[in-house]
Amino acid sequence: MSYLLDVMEILEFAVYIEERGYEFYIRAIKKFSDPRATKLFQYLADEEFKHEKVFKKMLKQSDEFKGGKRDPEYRAYMREFCKTHTLGDSEALSVKLSRVSRLEEILDMAMDFERDSIVFFSEMKDLYGKGHGAPVDKIIHEEVGHLRKIFQMKQKLAGK
Repeated sequence: MSYLLDVMEILEFAVYIEERGYEFYIRAIKKFSDPRATKLFQYLADEEFKHEKVFKKMLKQSDEFKGGKRDPEYRAYMREFCKTHTLGDSEALSVKLSRVSRLEEILDMAMDFERDSIVFFSEMKDLYGKGHGAPVDKIIHEEVGHLRKIFQMKQKLAGK
């Protein structure tokens, strides 16, 4: 198995994603007063905070995970993916959030964020090999659930 980035780099970015996700959902709460949306965004913010704690714990234990041969091409791919993650550039996100005027728009942003996170965490779990990826698998499963909840909210708003 090839290892793309140092485990610590990946985990630090995972923490960063969750921190930005938390901030994103808190800002969404402040931007929209729809009680259904507020409840959803608070739930999602709480989930991001919970995931951040999991990744910080994994970061403390990262010495246990030693990488093998590094694959430079895959390493470059993951670095670029980190840069292009929906929440990778907090300044660009702030600008985009300031321009959002409809709840549907912010739900679309949230869906993009959750999808990017699922892809990132799916790639990340390969770093841990068999027997060590359970916490990441659990978070991936929860992120898929978040995507469903956001989609359901979009359906309700559309009257479907």
